[in-house]
Amino acid sequence: MTTQDSKAAVQKPQKPFWELVKVQGKLALREPTSLVFGVALPVFLLVIFGLIPAFNKPLAGTNLTVFQIYIPILMVTALIMIGLIGLPIPIVRDREIGYLRRVSTTPVSPTKLLAAQVTINLILAVVAFVIVGAGSVLIFGVKVTLEIPGFVLSIALATTAMFSLGLLIAALAGTQGAANGMAMGLLYPLLFFAGVYVPMQILPGYLQTISYYTPVGAAVKALTSTIQGNFPSPIPLAVMAAYSAFFSYIAVRYFKWE
Repeated sequence: MTTQDSKAAVQKPQKPFWELVKVQGKLALREPTSLVFGVALPVFLLVIFGLIPAFNKPLAGTNLTVFQIYIPILMVTALIMIGLIGLPIPIVRDREIGYLRRVSTTPVSPTKLLAAQVTINLILAVVAFVIVGAGSVLIFGVKVTLEIPGFVLSIALATTAMFSLGLLIAALAGTQGAANGMAMGLLYPLLFFAGVYVPMQILPGYLQTISYYTPVGAAVKALTSTIQGNFPSPIPLAVMAAYSAFFSYIAVRYFKWE
C-alpha cells in the first residue's frame, strides 16, 4: 500500500462523519432549540445586563462589578440550556421514533450519530462563549485579566459535566415527555445555583457552599477566578471532574439505542 493509499484509508472514514455533522446541523437549524436557548438567551441577557447602569458598579465585598460577575454565569447558562435541552431531547426523539435503530442497519453507526449531536452542540456552546466574552469586552468595555490555561481547563470541565448530564437524561428518559420533565426539573435549580437569579456572592454562606459543590456553581467559581487573572482552585475543578465521571458512567451503563 502506498503512502497516498494509506492517507486515503485514514481520511475516508472521516468524511461520512462530517457529512453527518452537516446533516445534523441543518436539522438543528430547523428545530433551533439549542440555538435559541443556548446562544440567543445568554446573548439577550448579556445585552440587558450591560445596559443596566447599576450593574457597572462594584459589588460590595468584591473588586468586580455585577456585570463582570455575570460573564461566567452567562457562559454556564449556555451550557445548562444546551446540556439539558439541546443535547438530550433530539437523541431521545430519534430513539423513540426508531431512527437510531434504523441507522444501526446502515454504514453510519448510532455512535457516530450520537457523536455528531455532541459536536453540533459543542459548536453552539463555543459560539455562545465567544459572543458573550467578546461582546462584554468589545461592546460593553469590560476589563478582564484572563488566566488563559485556567479558563480553558475550567470551560472544558464545565462543558464535559453538563454534556454528560445531558447524555444521562438521554440514557434514562424513555420518551420525549420524560426527557422534558427531567430537564425542567433540573433547569431551575441549576440556574439558581449558577447565580442567574442572584449572584452567589450575596447569598447566605450555606447556600454559597451548596452552590460550589454543584457542577454549575463550581464552574462559575472557577471561571470567575480566571477572569480575575488567577488559576482556579483545585476544589471546583475536582468537583466538575467528579460530576463528569459520574454522569458519564451512568449514561454509558444505561444508554440504549432502541
